[in-house]
Amino acid sequence: MPKVIADEHVETKAEIEGKEALESSGVFGASWRIVLFRAVRDNDMALVKRVCESHPAAIHEHFTSGMQEWQLSWDSLRWYEFADATALYIASAYCSDNVVEWLLQNGVDPDAVCYSKQVALDVIGQCTYDREKASRIDKLLKQPRTPPQPPVQPTLFAKIGYEDHLKTVYDEVVNPEDPDGPKMRKARRVTETVVRCKVSATYKSYWLPPKTNYELRLREIKGTEWKIERTQATHKIMTGLKPDTTYEVQVRAKNVAGWSDFSEVVHISTPVGKKQPGEEGKEGEKEAKKEETPEEKETREAADRKKRRKASIL
Repeated sequence: MPKVIADEHVETKAEIEGKEALESSGVFGASWRIVLFRAVRDNDMALVKRVCESHPAAIHEHFTSGMQEWQLSWDSLRWYEFADATALYIASAYCSDNVVEWLLQNGVDPDAVCYSKQVALDVIGQCTYDREKASRIDKLLKQPRTPPQPPVQPTLFAKIGYEDHLKTVYDEVVNPEDPDGPKMRKARRVTETVVRCKVSATYKSYWLPPKTNYELRLREIKGTEWKIERTQATHKIMTGLKPDTTYEVQVRAKNVAGWSDFSEVVHISTPVGKKQPGEEGKEGEKEAKKEETPEEKETREAADRKKRRKASIL
């Protein structure tokens, strides 16, 4: 019986060039645009993803604008058409159908204008033509836009702090000049300790473009109302939370087609505070230290003497 020999994987030209660039620069260095151009041109999805993990915004930008003319002319006879092009535009021109599909799945704009005010749909197969792939790319580019994929689970970190706030309170005291008359109001300063809890949320969505709109929502584990925060950053601090409380957090993203689904729920418990919510102003109030002035002492002693005389008469 003849021995069956497994097929060996033959590295593509783009893979070899990419590995050489990686070995010489660590993370593709200044050559990453060249490596990405070749990977997109050759429909090499593995290498495209490797480059974009280090440069996630590249799939949305006109990344070739940072390349020299000689770099483009070395890899394409029609280099002048790619002097200010997106990855989708290049993939469409070279019939790199797998790259086109992946880019569209990750929210790339199919209407981004490139050379001579053309979009990806206008240049299908202009550099490398494959009838089957060109037909597939045409369908992909004409399909309706879809919302982005949900971001990954947020990474949460809870903090607690305490703030001392001075405030004025008024006590009713006896009028030393008229002990039987209406009581006087005497002001004093007290310190109120307030508990401050906050949750820091960090979330990643490698392939969404810069300035993407995100929505975070947070609520107590048994609560019904969500606290909503919207931002264009991938980091958000949510304040005004209770100590010793478990919250659940989710995040979603938005593009021109609408909001994505929410990410998976993540739970976070805030630290235990020195006081439970609602106790501020009770145990937390400490009278500010203040020495009695001579005038206040004399007034107090006079009021005491008057009380004693009145008591002896009665």
